[in-house]
Amino acid sequence: MLFLVAPSWAAHEAGMVGPYNVSFDVNATMQYSVIVEEPSSGITSDGVNFDRYNLTVQSTDYFAWIVLTHYEKPMLANITANEYIVLAALQGSGADEPNIYQPLIDGQPGILGNFRFDRQYLGQGQYKEGDLVVAASYSPDGYVREDGQYRGKTNCRVISTFPWEVIRDLLYTLHVEVPKDEQMPQNQSELSV
Repeated sequence: MLFLVAPSWAAHEAGMVGPYNVSFDVNATMQYSVIVEEPSSGITSDGVNFDRYNLTVQSTDYFAWIVLTHYEKPMLANITANEYIVLAALQGSGADEPNIYQPLIDGQPGILGNFRFDRQYLGQGQYKEGDLVVAASYSPDGYVREDGQYRGKTNCRVISTFPWEVIRDLLYTLHVEVPKDEQMPQNQSELSV
């Protein structure tokens, strides 16, 4: 089942996606829709159960997916783990040598990658030469756990074909509020990742 928000122009978007309160700005002059999909469940290759919550921002020519995955136990969420997720997403989209960056996303360490389609990667006419694909990954509830590893029970992935200005602003304003029982303990000190 899909829930559709009425088509919008550039605006601040906020609402529940599964157990998460998600907000972001869409700095676009084009009309777009926000679609929240029904959750799905699965199990990782390591046997960890997860629930997945998807949100799509869609216009006539572009899309952005925000995928929130909640794992039953804390998963590795450091830069290396997020880079693996971003590289897999971009390579699955046709990138051979994506650009990779390490920004803060929602105040947390994350990975951002992008590439532009070259003529040889255009596939079935879905994209045009020069079209941009951006992917990002971070953990909204990640922190250094007792074992010394940066882990989180939630992973947030974004993949988009919107122009850079639109996805840049979406990522800059993206905030995922995790349920209280998943948040970092108040007595947790600031530790490096």
